[in-house]
Amino acid sequence: MKKNTIFYLILLIFLLSMVSSGCLEPAKGKPIHVTAIIEVLVLDENGKPIVGEKVHFMSVKYMGISPYGDSKTELDDWTDSNGKVEFTVGYDLIKDESRGYAVPESIGTVASIDGATDSVGFNYQEAESQAGGTGMAVVSKKIVLVKPGYKMSNYNNPNYDTSPEAEAHNTDSYYADSYYVLNP
Repeated sequence: MKKNTIFYLILLIFLLSMVSSGCLEPAKGKPIHVTAIIEVLVLDENGKPIVGEKVHFMSVKYMGISPYGDSKTELDDWTDSNGKVEFTVGYDLIKDESRGYAVPESIGTVASIDGATDSVGFNYQEAESQAGGTGMAVVSKKIVLVKPGYKMSNYNNPNYDTSPEAEAHNTDSYYADSYYVLNP
C-alpha cells in the first residue's frame, strides 16, 4: 500500500472512533426529560370556581427565545367540580453550548378561557435542579384564570398587606382578567 493510503486509512479509523465516542458532536448538556404539569383553576367574577368551563391549553418548546421545530401542542379540556383542569406535557430539554455560550431550552405554556389568558414557563435550569442527576424531572405549576371584572387585591405586590383588617380598608385593588400563582 502507498504511504498516503495508509495515512488516510489511519486518519479515517481515528475520525470514526472520535465520532462513535461522541467527541466530535456539538457540546450539549445532558438532555433532561421534563414532565410539565399545569393545573388551571378557573374562577367567576365573584371568585367562585367555575364547573365545566372549556380551557384551551398550548405549549411550545423554545431554544433561547425562538420556538423549536414543530414542538407546539394544543389541547382543550373542561374544568371539574372544583373549577380545575390539569394538563401534562413532556419534552426533552438540553443546554446547547456548541456556540461558545450556553443556550438553554425552555417550555412556554399558555392557558385561556373566554376573556382571560395567562402563562407559565419551565426552563432547563429548573429541570436540571429538579432532576438531581437522574435525567428526569417532574415540575408542577399553577395558573388561575379569572373572568373579566372580578375585583381582587394586588397580591403581586410583595409589600401588600393581606390581613383582614387591611383588606377592609384597602382601596388598592384592580380589575384583573387573569393572574397566576407559581408557588401556592
